[in-house]
Amino acid sequence: MMGRFCRFVNDLELKEIPLLGRRYTWSNERYSPALVKLDRVLCTNDWEDIYMESLLQSHATEMSDHCPLILGLREGSRGKKRFHFESFWPKLAGFYETVKQSWDEQVLCNYPFERTSIKLKRLTRTLQSWSQKQVGNINSQLALARHILHHLEMAQDLRDLSDDENWLRCELKRHYLVLSSLERTIARLRSRVRYLKEGDANTSFFHKQASFSKRKNFISKLVVGDHIATSQGR
Repeated sequence: MMGRFCRFVNDLELKEIPLLGRRYTWSNERYSPALVKLDRVLCTNDWEDIYMESLLQSHATEMSDHCPLILGLREGSRGKKRFHFESFWPKLAGFYETVKQSWDEQVLCNYPFERTSIKLKRLTRTLQSWSQKQVGNINSQLALARHILHHLEMAQDLRDLSDDENWLRCELKRHYLVLSSLERTIARLRSRVRYLKEGDANTSFFHKQASFSKRKNFISKLVVGDHIATSQGR
């Protein structure tokens, strides 16, 4: 049986995933225990190429004399997010002022192309920071506005609100409507981008299929008696 298993491992070219944190996986639970590495996890080369960040760790043995093995993925460091210009940004207050302020900042460089490159990189960082402050936490702003409005309305059921409380309630409702509209706009734009991407893929697939069917069903010529028709004109 062991020989067949070894041949199976060799035929599939399986390799062992290294275990972190433990040298042995089994103990006979005696006073002077015998420690052996009995439990292993094997994988193929293709699997390793797909899950390069795999991580094999052990767990406490608890009631068993074998320690459980846990296979997971490392939390890889994410790269920097690519810059995406949102079409609704120019409609927000402060957009043009932010762009102008960033672009007008002095650049200590005499080469025009390098100056332009530095300005564009700086403007990218500025717009990313500005967008995060303006619309990056819409859900949090909506939740906070909803929470305060709810408490003001509960207080209004018991007493008259002061002038400041009435002003705050009106401002919060206005702000909530603006944020809700902006949230719908962002969702609509991102949905449109996703639709275009998927639509392009589907359209490309459809045209490939249609072209294939057209080529497959094309009749180059017809033979009728002694006549050969090679075009639709005859």
